[in-house]
Amino acid sequence: MTQHERLLVAKNKALYFFPSLQTMDVISAKDLMDDSFMSSFQQQLKQYKLIIFLDYGFDVAFASRIRPYTQAKIILFFWNHFKEEHHHLLKKAEAETAIDDIFHFDILEAKELGIKHNSSFYSKDMPLPKAEVTTDLFFGATDNGRKQRADDYRTAFEQLGISTNFYILPSRGNDQEGYLTYTEYLQKTNGSKGILELLREGQSGVTLRTFESIFFNKKLVTDNKAISGYRFYNAQNIFLLGERNLEELPAFLNSPYQTVDREIIEFFDAENWVERFVDFDPEVFSIYEYCGIEAR
Repeated sequence: MTQHERLLVAKNKALYFFPSLQTMDVISAKDLMDDSFMSSFQQQLKQYKLIIFLDYGFDVAFASRIRPYTQAKIILFFWNHFKEEHHHLLKKAEAETAIDDIFHFDILEAKELGIKHNSSFYSKDMPLPKAEVTTDLFFGATDNGRKQRADDYRTAFEQLGISTNFYILPSRGNDQEGYLTYTEYLQKTNGSKGILELLREGQSGVTLRTFESIFFNKKLVTDNKAISGYRFYNAQNIFLLGERNLEELPAFLNSPYQTVDREIIEFFDAENWVERFVDFDPEVFSIYEYCGIEAR
């Protein structure tokens, strides 16, 4: 592992774009509870100045486990829309002295919860696999109560002559039948003109689908009504379901993509995201991210 001053702890270091991160180390959370791993990792822990845990798969025991071996600032970053289990985890984390600060990716939800906000993030170093474009819209997701809604939209899309590729898994987890690696998922994404994003009930924060759209210049069709408040929003690139007539969708998908300002792309890149935990400035979010309200 290349030694950096920043460490990201995820449930699985091989998921999503994590292997492409160039400016921080990434490990799997389960390794921290492995005695043999920890015996060889203790010395390295002393070198970190910042350690960020992602909420998925996190247990407060992970933070208390490493605290004796590091002077690093330890952050818990909620990267998911809050459900009951997240509220329970937040209470435990707030009571755990090994955790120095808590942040949430959704600026609106963070304000409701009374915790700090940092944007979600992506990696400009993540390669997009080559693929021939064969469909208009790709939707790849776990069900999470969205399948019926997705099926209804697919019927409406196909009536408009829009070809679709929907890949919906019944549950979350990379051990289920049919699970795609992130590279396989991105290949399917690149095989369509646009990406369909359907949020879970109550969610308003931007998802990976949004970042795949702006980092890879792909059209986005979404039901996230809050997205129009983001600086990167452009009606030429983002079709807001429920706000626009579906009959406009074929022309939207066939029109040119307008490249997002590079400064905004850089704001969401992991290198700059991680620095915001060190030099926290709430003012930057209204400049580059969400302009509807101020972050806490």
